Amino acid sequence: MYMGYVESQRLANIFDALGFDWQSIVAHLIALIILTVGLYLLLFKPVKKMIKERQEKIRKIEQENNDLNEEVKSMKSSTEVVLNEAKKQASVIHDNAVRVANQKADEIVSSARKEAKDLVERTEREMEEERNKLQSEIKKQISDVSIAVAEKVLARDLTPQDNKKLIEDCIEQWSEEE
Repeated sequence: MYMGYVESQRLANIFDALGFDWQSIVAHLIALIILTVGLYLLLFKPVKKMIKERQEKIRKIEQENNDLNEEVKSMKSSTEVVLNEAKKQASVIHDNAVRVANQKADEIVSSARKEAKDLVERTEREMEEERNKLQSEIKKQISDVSIAVAEKVLARDLTPQDNKKLIEDCIEQWSEEE
């Protein structure tokens, strides 16, 4: 106990040396508490509330930003899907166009071949007809010449039976030579 008294005496001496008394210290402590409570109510609480509101605004903005990012990602993926579909459709359209073009080309080529074949056949028929005409004309000319030669050789008129026999003999002889 003595120690506590000596200590308190010593503390009192220090306070006296500094010019403090216990009532001023208590008054200062009460003023400090009032000032702290006043600052808490007037400054700290409103500032804390303002900070909380700003944090909430920032959270909302971040949430909106995240939502927008998700929306952009979904739009990007849907755009890629649409783009892929468009590429597939373009490929199908291109393949169809190539197929149709090939069909048209085949039709044109087959039509041209048919026309060429028809033209060749018609030309061959015409040539055959012309050949037959020429052969019958040649036969007629040969018979006329044969009759004229025979008349001059025989110096007499031939009967139609003689003409016919001479013509047939000449034609047969020339056919054998060819």
